[in-house]
Amino acid sequence: MPLYDPVSGERDACGIGFVADSSGRASRAIVQSALDALCRVKHRGAVAADELTGDGAGLLLPIPPNVAPAGRGVAMVFFDPAEVAAGRDAVEAACAAEGLTVESWREVPVEPAALGEGARATAPAIRQAILAPHDDGELRAYRARRRAEASGVPLFVASCSYRTVTYKALCAADQLARFYPDLAAPGCSAWFALFHQRY
Repeated sequence: MPLYDPVSGERDACGIGFVADSSGRASRAIVQSALDALCRVKHRGAVAADELTGDGAGLLLPIPPNVAPAGRGVAMVFFDPAEVAAGRDAVEAACAAEGLTVESWREVPVEPAALGEGARATAPAIRQAILAPHDDGELRAYRARRRAEASGVPLFVASCSYRTVTYKALCAADQLARFYPDLAAPGCSAWFALFHQRY
């Protein structure tokens, strides 16, 4: 009997990949390559009966200049649409407890028509908290995220960092850039991007 059985040893799994410039040069081409590669792992995900509601896809990249000025942190937060004010208060309190300041809130541009009916029906309100510069911001941002999620207010922090931001949605791989115009904007550049199609 062989040590490896290809029939029982193989499992379907998420589609995941990484695109980077080895010299660390940011460009629009890196983001576009990651989005193109994400579309090529669409088969790793699933869709609902409406043939449009995917089971999730996302892209993690360094905070692009079209989202926040250099030196700022970004918290990508999903709120219950009926609890946005309470959610913002919870995030601001969590940041303040860690010595961070929320400079402003940004309503993330989205295109709901890119999603299936099921995803639209349960879509959260998506906001970005822009955090003031801080010398020790990364660890504080992580702790602020944990505090916000433990606040009891219905919210989900997709990312909170001075380095990266995560764009994710209940969508198929080829819907992500259409849902988030930020990702398709000419000013969205990065030196690396990590993409994921959920299974």
